[in-house]
Amino acid sequence: MSQSKLTYTGYLLVHFIGEQPDGEQVYFSYSENGLHWKDLNGGRPVLRSELGEKGARDPFIVRSPKEGKFYLIATDLRIASGKGWGKAVEGGSRDIIVWESADLVNWSEPWPVTVGVEGAGCVWAPEAIYDEAADEFLVFWASATQEAHESGRKHKIYSARTKDFRSFSPAEKYIERENHIIDTTIIEAGGKYYRYSKDETTKNIRVEEGASLDKDAFSYVDAPVLEAIMGVEGPEIFKLNGREEWCLIVDRYAEGKGYLPLLTSDLGSGAFRVLEDGEFDLGRSKKRHGGVLPVTFEESGLLLQAFGDGHQVLPGQFADPDLAKFGDRYYLYPTTDGFTGWSGTQFHVFSSDDLQLWKDEGVILDLATDDVPWAVSSAWAPCIATKDGRYYYYFCGKKPDGDSAIGVAVADTPVGPFTAQPEPLITLEQISRLGLVMGQAIDPSIYVEEDGKVYMLFGNSHAAIVELGADMVSVVEDTMRNLEGLHDFREAVTVLKRDGLYHFTWSCDDTGSEDYHVNYGTAEQLYGPVTFLYTVLSKNKDKDMLGTAHHSIMNDPDSGKYWIAYHRFVTPLTRFDDYKGIHRETCIDLLSFGEDGLMLPVKL
Repeated sequence: MSQSKLTYTGYLLVHFIGEQPDGEQVYFSYSENGLHWKDLNGGRPVLRSELGEKGARDPFIVRSPKEGKFYLIATDLRIASGKGWGKAVEGGSRDIIVWESADLVNWSEPWPVTVGVEGAGCVWAPEAIYDEAADEFLVFWASATQEAHESGRKHKIYSARTKDFRSFSPAEKYIERENHIIDTTIIEAGGKYYRYSKDETTKNIRVEEGASLDKDAFSYVDAPVLEAIMGVEGPEIFKLNGREEWCLIVDRYAEGKGYLPLLTSDLGSGAFRVLEDGEFDLGRSKKRHGGVLPVTFEESGLLLQAFGDGHQVLPGQFADPDLAKFGDRYYLYPTTDGFTGWSGTQFHVFSSDDLQLWKDEGVILDLATDDVPWAVSSAWAPCIATKDGRYYYYFCGKKPDGDSAIGVAVADTPVGPFTAQPEPLITLEQISRLGLVMGQAIDPSIYVEEDGKVYMLFGNSHAAIVELGADMVSVVEDTMRNLEGLHDFREAVTVLKRDGLYHFTWSCDDTGSEDYHVNYGTAEQLYGPVTFLYTVLSKNKDKDMLGTAHHSIMNDPDSGKYWIAYHRFVTPLTRFDDYKGIHRETCIDLLSFGEDGLMLPVKL
C-alpha cells in the first residue's frame, strides 16, 4: 500500500534525552494525538550505537513508500564521552548511523555511511524526505566547513541522494546563509515544500517555502511568533492525523526544557500558536532533538506490544472489553469511548492470534443508522456468545425515551455481519414488572452452564441473572432474579465456574473515579447468594493505572489460562482534563488462581 493511502492513527517519536551517560542513544515515545506522549520501553533506549563515537543523537525516521521499510538515521556523536563541543564541530565524525526495519520493532544492526564532504568538521542532524519525482530520498544534514574564501568554519546544510541508505550520491551544498545554519527539516503539503532550520547565529528557527526540493526553489516565509522564540533548535514538523493542522516542535535546549509544540492551520502563512503547558505532555523523560513518524493502527499495536507497559493492547479509546476465543483466534468486543455522556454509537470488533497484536475488523453495529431499530445512541458494554455455529452479540443502547436497554444481534461469523433483533431483549420496564430492583438495564455478560443452559448476568446499582431461551434471542422471564451478596456493586457482573465453585466478579465505584475497581466473591449456587471475599483488580497509581475495572474473564480452552480484559483511564493521564470516565483504553492481564482455588489479585 502506498504511503499516501495509509490511514494513520498515532505517532512515533524517536529522540535522544540528553548528555547523561545513556542519553545519547535512540529512545521511542508514542502518542495518539501528537501532543501527549508516553515513553516506550520503560524509558530506556530502544536502539544503541557502538559504532564510531558510540552515540546516536538527533535520530530521524522515514518511511519508504514503495518498500514499506523504515529507515532511521542519526548523528554519530556522543558528548558524554568528554570530547567537548569545540572538537565535535571541528573534528567530529563525517558519518551518519543507519538502521533499517520492516515493522518498527525488529531492527537491523546499524551501519555507518560517510556522507560528509572532505574536511567537514561534523555531520549533524541528518534527515530525509522522499522525492517522488526522482523516486529517491533526499538526505540533508549540517556540516561545519571552511571554503577557500572563508576565514573560519561555517555551518551549512549539505545534501545527497539515495535509494537504499547505503549508496549515496556525492554530497553538495544545499543551504547557505549569511549566518550559520543547522537542523533543517522539510515537509510537503499541498504540492509545496516547507523548510524549517535553526539559525545558529541568532539561535531561532527560520521558515522557507518552495515549489520543489531544488536548493534554489525556496524563499523566506515571515513567521514572527516562531522567530521570537530564542534558544531553540531541532525543529520537527508533522501533520496531525485527520486534521488540517500541523504541529511544529522545537527543542528548548537553552532552558533545558525539551520540546515545545506550536500549531498552525496554514503552513504558508508562517502563523503559529504556542501551546500552553497544560495543552501538551511530553512524558517522563526530556525529549531532545528527534523525528516524528505517523503510524497506522497496526503499527501502533506493534509498538505497544513490543515497547509498551505490558497492559494496553488496543491503541485508541475503547472500554468495557469482552474477550472471547473462537477457533484459533481471539476477539475483543469493546465500547467505543471518548464521547461526552458516553454518547457513542458504533461498536467495533478486533481480532488477534496472540492476544497482543489486534486487527480492527471494523464497525459491526451503528446505532446512528438503521442497524438497531429500537436504539438511538449510547452503544455500551457488549458481550458475545456462540451456539450451534451462530454468534450472538448482546449490547446496550438507549431508546428514544432515554432509558437504556439490552439488545441482541446475530451473525454467522464472529465479525459479522450482524443483524439486530427489532426489539430489545431486556428493558427497565420489564425488570420492574417482574419485581426486580435495578438502576439501568445495562452491562450484559454470558455464562454457559455445564448442562448447556445459557444465562445472562446484567445490571447497574443492583445485579440480576436470567436464563436465555433456547433461541438465544429471548429470556425465560420466570428465571430472572436479583443477585445478593455483591458487596459495593455498581455494574458489570460476571461469573465463571471452576472446581464446582462459582466465582463472581463485579465493578465498584464510578467509572469516572480513579478508584473504580473489581470485587470478587464466590457462591455454591449460580443464583447465589454470593460471599464477598476481596478486591481482585484495582489501581496502581505509581504506574498511572487508574480506574481499572469493567472487565471480562476468558478461560483459553487451549492453554487453560485465564485472562482478564478491562479498561483504565487513557494514558498519559494529562491528555484529558475533563471527566476521565469517558476516556478509557483497553488492557489485558493474566488472571491466576491460588492453591486454595480462589482468584489471586491481579498485579499491575
